[in-house]
Amino acid sequence: MRRIFRRLWMATILPGLLVPLSSPPVQGQSAPTGPTPAGQVTTLRTLDPHNMQQSRMDRLSGGLNQQIPFRMVTDSRERILVTDPFLSLVHVFDTKAGKRWQINGDHLQRMVFPTYIAVDAEDNIYISEPLRAKVTVFRPDGHFLRSIGSDHLFTPFGLAVDKSSRKLFVADHYRDEIQVYSLDGQFLQTIGSRGTAPGELLDPCDIALHHGVLFVLDRGNSRFQFFDLDGNSKGVWNFGDNQSPIAFAFDPAGNLFAVDTRSLGMLVLDPAGNLLSTFDPVRPYGQPRSTLYAPTVTSVAPSPDGSILALRPALTIDYLKLQSDVPAVADKPPTVQ
Repeated sequence: MRRIFRRLWMATILPGLLVPLSSPPVQGQSAPTGPTPAGQVTTLRTLDPHNMQQSRMDRLSGGLNQQIPFRMVTDSRERILVTDPFLSLVHVFDTKAGKRWQINGDHLQRMVFPTYIAVDAEDNIYISEPLRAKVTVFRPDGHFLRSIGSDHLFTPFGLAVDKSSRKLFVADHYRDEIQVYSLDGQFLQTIGSRGTAPGELLDPCDIALHHGVLFVLDRGNSRFQFFDLDGNSKGVWNFGDNQSPIAFAFDPAGNLFAVDTRSLGMLVLDPAGNLLSTFDPVRPYGQPRSTLYAPTVTSVAPSPDGSILALRPALTIDYLKLQSDVPAVADKPPTVQ
């Protein structure tokens, strides 16, 4: 068992948690980098969950502990949910009530190494468990509902829920495809296959839905690729020589915020894929990477107030907004090429 865990860890999970040493060459047009960013990312405020009221469980466990906060999502109750794989739990931060608590499962199902996370219209919580090859679903209060994909998934990573059609999209990192399920767990279809051509994927990680377009972080091909909800490839944005995103989210104007392991900060791209701004880089943008460091931001997610949440390794969360010189068009869909 230990040998299987190690092989799975080295082959699939570790590359998603740590900065890769190199990126493969890409073919085709790269997303323009632009010598002068057209906007500035500002921090509106910072949430420090350590100052929130502790639940009884937090008090019994000795406080708010974390190892590597990995991915986060917000629900309709304005709660922020953060996965912590090495503690096998999800932090729940109730921003309205000013309280915090944790989900680690119940007597029916305990979590093991939760990574990516999504919620549906009823605030049920969907969590990737790659070591168990399935997606686990919990009610908003943390009680187990069901498991999805155990007959089809190998290494589930990124998750996205289409609330209107009630479908769950799951990136299978090992199988190089996106699997689609109904929210009650019925397998529906597969999107993509292994390869480098349009419509093909290598090591897909994060995914997101925006204006009826499924964006896939096609990391093995060093690009974003986007599909319609029927699974047809609609275009790609190649990263370029100086970009290496590992997580991303959209603001209401359709701008894409991406955690970047080249600059170790963030990139902001407009709906056509042009660079608008950078945020909190450790290295000057464009400087070659020579040493393994962690980005200053672990994950990003859209906030109900229209800002972008940026999760820090210390488990604080910044609310960010792009102040752009380019007039914003609210709810603008991405430009496909």
